[in-house]
Amino acid sequence: MLEAAQLSQVNGQAQGNGREWVSGQGHGGGVQGHGHRAAGVLGELPARPVVRVMLVAEQSVTRAGLRSILTAAPELRVVSSFGNPKKAIEASREEQPEVILVGTREGLTADAAAAQRLVSVNGAPGAKAILLHPAETSVEVSQVLTGGVHGCIDPAVDEEQIIRAVTTVALGGAVFLPAPKVQPVELTLAIDGPSPGEASLTERERAVLGKLARGLSNAEIATELFLAEATVKKHLTQAMRKIGQPDRLRAGLYAYQQGIFE
Repeated sequence: MLEAAQLSQVNGQAQGNGREWVSGQGHGGGVQGHGHRAAGVLGELPARPVVRVMLVAEQSVTRAGLRSILTAAPELRVVSSFGNPKKAIEASREEQPEVILVGTREGLTADAAAAQRLVSVNGAPGAKAILLHPAETSVEVSQVLTGGVHGCIDPAVDEEQIIRAVTTVALGGAVFLPAPKVQPVELTLAIDGPSPGEASLTERERAVLGKLARGLSNAEIATELFLAEATVKKHLTQAMRKIGQPDRLRAGLYAYQQGIFE
């Protein structure tokens, strides 16, 4: 069970993606044909789409272990795996996975940077990323979410938890396993700056900051606001200059603390 480690609840049901469908009887259900729902078997739950997963982990043991775990779940399909994040970008653009698990040997910050490149317009902008490195504090959770990543997991957690984490993120949730230590953000990272009114933020700049506070990437913000990603970057850069914040993390925390949510 994800319990407290699952920081956001999933609302609604998954929408069809036109690829494959799996019957709703848990891990024993069978995969159905492309773009078609499972046959109406008495007592069977509605079919749901198979989640396309890409593995990007520098450690071969981690890749092999995760592939074994994820391929055992009929609701998931591993479309490819890579040891080099740079080589995975082109493949992500072609395969358009829905969830990408990312792990480097350099720690959380490097994982997040690699994930951001993979879900950029040069990769799979519609994908959601999970880092294969635990977030130990609430500050790290904030850093991950404001960077457009949807969670962190330790590859050593229970197999069922890994499967649930991937499906939860695919449905729009955020998952952190194991649960990080709760620390008040105000005590660990002070965010100073003018009020939104004093900063003379435009309506569009406020909207972009509000999406950032929710943990959305530039690509996701562009989709929600019907803008080009370059336009989102321009508004965000202008807003960060006005509020005096040097990076996305602090800009996102500023928006959160100022109650700017869109």
